[in-house]
Amino acid sequence: MANRYTGKYAPLSSSRDGKTRDSKRRRHATSDSSVPCSPHPHQGDLQFSATSRAQFEQMDMEHKFNCLFDMISTNYDMNYKLDCLNNSFYHSKAINDVTEARLRLLEYKSLDIEARSLRNNLIFNGFPECVGTEECTQTILEFLTSKLNMTIGLHSIVEARRIGRRIVARAQGTTRGRAILVTLSDPRYVNDIMDSAKLLKNTHFGISRDYPREISEARKELWPEFKAAREKYGSKSVKMLFPAALSVHGEVIRNLFPDWHSVLRGSRNSDVASRVDQRFQKITADYAVSAQPPKLSTEPPKEPISVREVQSASEDESDAAVDEPELPTETPRRPKGKAPAAPKQRSRKPSLSRTKLSSRQPGYLKEVHQVMSQATPITSPRPAAGNTVIDNPTATVV
Repeated sequence: MANRYTGKYAPLSSSRDGKTRDSKRRRHATSDSSVPCSPHPHQGDLQFSATSRAQFEQMDMEHKFNCLFDMISTNYDMNYKLDCLNNSFYHSKAINDVTEARLRLLEYKSLDIEARSLRNNLIFNGFPECVGTEECTQTILEFLTSKLNMTIGLHSIVEARRIGRRIVARAQGTTRGRAILVTLSDPRYVNDIMDSAKLLKNTHFGISRDYPREISEARKELWPEFKAAREKYGSKSVKMLFPAALSVHGEVIRNLFPDWHSVLRGSRNSDVASRVDQRFQKITADYAVSAQPPKLSTEPPKEPISVREVQSASEDESDAAVDEPELPTETPRRPKGKAPAAPKQRSRKPSLSRTKLSSRQPGYLKEVHQVMSQATPITSPRPAAGNTVIDNPTATVV
């Protein structure tokens, strides 16, 4: 019986010698766009593939140079392909970063537009719901007049309706009152009502602004911290900023949208190609800086702080001079209004000779004569006592 399976599903056929052989046809490229893979530079080179270390040592110098050149060129090709892959990866990353930034801009723009469209809305809670016909507008007007002491015309309320789904309490069997969404005609009415909402303290009524779902969930996450900060620092020092930020004493301590304002300043009509190129250059530069080896400092290693402090303290102690105790220099007290007296100076008469002369000692006249001869000679003779005349003025009369 002939085999009905042909082609690639045909079973193995047996040859005459009893051995099985694979009759599956070889796969060929059937598409015109199929491009065969480029072979390895040394694919099929039996001489290169069979070259071992021992054979390389037995080669002549020219053959060794040829082998080394082929290996270097192969490495160069691989490095070039690796660089191309890196550039392609960096370019893809730059495109991804720019796309994410543009998506974030569109998200924040849509949130900002939705929040601006809801700025005239207020949500009132705590009102019982009547089954059937209910005038929400009249209910809100009466509430503003009785609880907040505000008089607003009927034309100031554009719309007032219940929002949310009805929830029936199982214990009481009654319907819990849903919130009332009120749309006002002027944002000034919204601000006036929110300023007067402090009168509802210790009551079951509540008033809040209407925000998009993402911003409302973020503000709800900050609410416990907001209450704790108000109890600690006071209500005047703590504020909840738009879209969701907690401020204490004018300083933001937590912000769930930290890049809100910086992203909204971006342009939706910017040149994407130039932004991608700038991002690609920045990524490439950052990679080049990170791939550089760390620079070795040429400065000598610094000693530990404790060792340097001990050495400096010892040097200061060795260089410090011993100060002598100062003697007290107190000025003597004197009567008020009188100047201090000049210090007394003792004047000594110069002695002619250190040797004390005596008339009883031998050679007295000779020593006196030598002493007087050293004195200044008197040019004008003076008369001696009596009638005696002295021819030699240097002689001494005894």
